[in-house]
Amino acid sequence: MNNEKPRFPGQIGDSKVTVLQKDYPWGIYVWIKANGKPFTDGHGSVLNIPAHKGDALQIQKLKQEATYLGQGDGHAEFYPGMERISEDEYSEQVDRMKQGLIPNLNDLGAVQAAKDTIAMYGDDE
Repeated sequence: MNNEKPRFPGQIGDSKVTVLQKDYPWGIYVWIKANGKPFTDGHGSVLNIPAHKGDALQIQKLKQEATYLGQGDGHAEFYPGMERISEDEYSEQVDRMKQGLIPNLNDLGAVQAAKDTIAMYGDDE
C-alpha cells in the first residue's frame, strides 16, 4: 500500500504551505553559487540585494560582493515580491505564526485569503 502523501506544485517540504507565483517588478536578487545552491553565511543568511527586476547596477553590486567573498562563479536569481527583514521582524513573524496569525501583514495574498475565509465561513469571535 502506498502511504505517500500527494505533493502539490510549489509545496514546501511536507507542509501544506505553497508558494504563489508573484509577478511583482520589485523584490530581491539572491546569489546562486555554481553548484546551484544559494550563497549563505552558514547561519541561514543569504547573500542578496533589494532591486527591481533587471536592475543591472544592483546585479553587478551583488556579483562584486560574491566575487570578493570567493564565490564569483555563479549568478543572480530574482525573487519577486520578497524583501529583507531584520532579526526582530523575523522573531515577531515566528511569534505571530505560532499564535495562528498571518506572520507578515505585507503578504497581501495571505491577507486576501484570510478575508475570503472569513467571508465564507464567518469569524469565530
